[in-house]
Amino acid sequence: MVTRYVLDATAFYAGTPFLSAGKQYCTTTVVFDEVRHIKKSFAALEALMDAGVLVLMDPDSKNLELVTSAAKKTGDYQKLSQQDISVLALAKQLNAVLISDDYAVANVAASMGITVESSSGKGIKQTRKWVSYCSACGVAFDPDAKECRLCGNKLKRRYKKLA
Repeated sequence: MVTRYVLDATAFYAGTPFLSAGKQYCTTTVVFDEVRHIKKSFAALEALMDAGVLVLMDPDSKNLELVTSAAKKTGDYQKLSQQDISVLALAKQLNAVLISDDYAVANVAASMGITVESSSGKGIKQTRKWVSYCSACGVAFDPDAKECRLCGNKLKRRYKKLA
């Protein structure tokens, strides 16, 4: 049985080993476009694709919407790039393990039941929900808010531990 792993850009930068038997690595076209401009060994990536070890796939719109909704609930949406959202959606769609060292990505993944492995071996220790708050008034707002509606102060962010 082949185990699927979805890779974000940090996995490529960390030099994830692709030689493990019984594993298939997937990434999205937006992540691939990002790393191929930086990786000097683009020919190596093409060879992995030719061998079927690395597969390019894009998630469907349903899973993109699920990730967007989950990211807004955890308060991580502002911190996620298009690439981050795409790999989260693909991992959900394929029921695959996600390899990432990005805390916001791992936080959203944990909230969605997606298994995350760190390419550096660190990983996250707790799931968080981010909120915005006014340091002058003490009033809490949605994570997307930037300015206090009461006094006009710039909002700060803090988190609550979920697990």
